[in-house]
Amino acid sequence: MQKKFIAFIFLILVSLLPISTLAQQLVDGNSIEKILTLARQYGSATLSYYTDGNPKIIGKIDNITYSIRLRNCSEQRICEDMNFRVGFLIKPTSDVINSWNKSKRFSKAYLDDENDAIIEMDIILAGGISEENLSEVFSY
Repeated sequence: MQKKFIAFIFLILVSLLPISTLAQQLVDGNSIEKILTLARQYGSATLSYYTDGNPKIIGKIDNITYSIRLRNCSEQRICEDMNFRVGFLIKPTSDVINSWNKSKRFSKAYLDDENDAIIEMDIILAGGISEENLSEVFSY
C-alpha cells in the first residue's frame, strides 16, 4: 500500500513539471540549421559544404575562428557526429600540449605540420544531444 501511495505522489509531481523539463529539444545529425543557429548565438557563423557534400560551419567567437566539420553523413545529410576544431598560430612545447591533454576530458590538442597548436573536440550526434549540452560546448 505504501509503495502504491509513493508511486501515486511521484506521478502527480512529475505531471506538475513543465513540459520543457520532460522533453528537452534534442539536436541530432539532421539538425544542421539548428546547430548553425546555436553557433550564431555566440558569434558569426556560416554554413558551407565540402566537395563530398558534407556540411561544415566556419565561425568566430571572441575573434577566434573555429570550424565544425559534420562527419559520417548519409546522402540525406544526416550526420552521425561533428568535430569542433580551432587552430592557433602559436608554437607551444610538447609539455604544454601534454598538459592540456592531461587536464581536459573532452578535447585533445596537438601540433599540426607547421607546429601550430590545434584543439579538437568530437560530439556524437547519433541519438541526439540536448540544446543545453551543445550550448555548453560553444561556451567551452
